[in-house]
Amino acid sequence: MISKRASLGLKVIAHIASTPSHRTTTADSLATATGVSLSYIEGILKDARELGLVQATRGPGGGYKLVASLHDLSVWDVISGFGFSNACTHKTQSSPEWLLTNLVSEQAHQFEKEFLQNYLLVDLLSEMPESASSKPSKSMAMNFKPLPAALIPVAPNSVFNLSNFLNLQAA
Repeated sequence: MISKRASLGLKVIAHIASTPSHRTTTADSLATATGVSLSYIEGILKDARELGLVQATRGPGGGYKLVASLHDLSVWDVISGFGFSNACTHKTQSSPEWLLTNLVSEQAHQFEKEFLQNYLLVDLLSEMPESASSKPSKSMAMNFKPLPAALIPVAPNSVFNLSNFLNLQAA
């Protein structure tokens, strides 16, 4: 079973992978896109850096980029790094019902693992909705308002030109 942290880690990596290769994604934009707090996203990104999935760039225009190739990265590679929760409980019970339940649970876990190992991240991104994968990131946008049109003052350009200016105004 996929844990909430692993699911969020997959969303973060998918969002980073869906940005163009010449741009980076900031932690703030990831927090906004996923609806999770910035501090929690930074923890996810720290784990992703330690796993070698993303590379961080500091400074203006900095952010996170995917390191691995999408064609080489499986969903299992991402999820297992963020803590794939195994639903099997390993208690020492000997009842036949518990042994059968544990066997079925372990087989289901193995099937899920094999499926996710064969499911590439590039396939996941191709199935993402268009609105989720094509949102522009605001890496350098500061949302400034446009400057007003420059006004040319109607006044003399020096004290010595004041009399000529006043004569032109009167005429």
